[in-house]
Amino acid sequence: MPPTQAGTKRIGALAKWIVILTAIVAITTVLTAAMSAGVAQDAKDFLDETISEEEFTSATAPLNAVQFVTSIATLATGVLTIIWAFRIAGNVRAFGRATTWSPLFAIFGWFLPPMVLYVIPFLVLRELWKASEPTTAAGDSWKRVPDNRILWFWFAVFGIIPAALLAVEIGNLASAGLPTADMQSVAESLEDFGAIGYITAVVSVAAAAAWIMFVRQLTPRHMRLTGEK
Repeated sequence: MPPTQAGTKRIGALAKWIVILTAIVAITTVLTAAMSAGVAQDAKDFLDETISEEEFTSATAPLNAVQFVTSIATLATGVLTIIWAFRIAGNVRAFGRATTWSPLFAIFGWFLPPMVLYVIPFLVLRELWKASEPTTAAGDSWKRVPDNRILWFWFAVFGIIPAALLAVEIGNLASAGLPTADMQSVAESLEDFGAIGYITAVVSVAAAAAWIMFVRQLTPRHMRLTGEK
């Protein structure tokens, strides 16, 4: 017999916070790109020694504050996502659906190779989408449920494309040398903000939008399976 609602973990509240925090990440990412472009002239002036380091530091303070918010929201989203997926993975197994990926992979899959591509999280989420189908009969019929196309799009813009952009950045660093932590290096980075910076921001926002859509599709689907209200 399938478990009752009392035998499963709730995910509704977690999903709401994941959506909110992901939206914050998207908004602050756009702000970061706009502000980085805005302080490019300040960076140039600092490198040309027409403004002081104190003036440059003051000019970049709002950008640093927005980047800090982005980092905190990203970290919080990651933690809640792991808990959300872990609970879903445990719930579907409680309903007798023998998934290939154990619930532990919903946690450690994010840190296992090939990390920046997020192949394991993608495969775990793909299986959870199928296993959460509430209308399938007993047995393995849930494995024949079609994939979620939004999840594939998320995998492309969160894993594959960023990995390619990272490779480009590593190539640039290899030719230009590793940056230091001083204001000179910060200024050079901001002055060079251009196409790669804008592309990265667009890809990040697309990934956030796709993730919000996927969470909002998988959560009610899974809640229908478990009977969560």
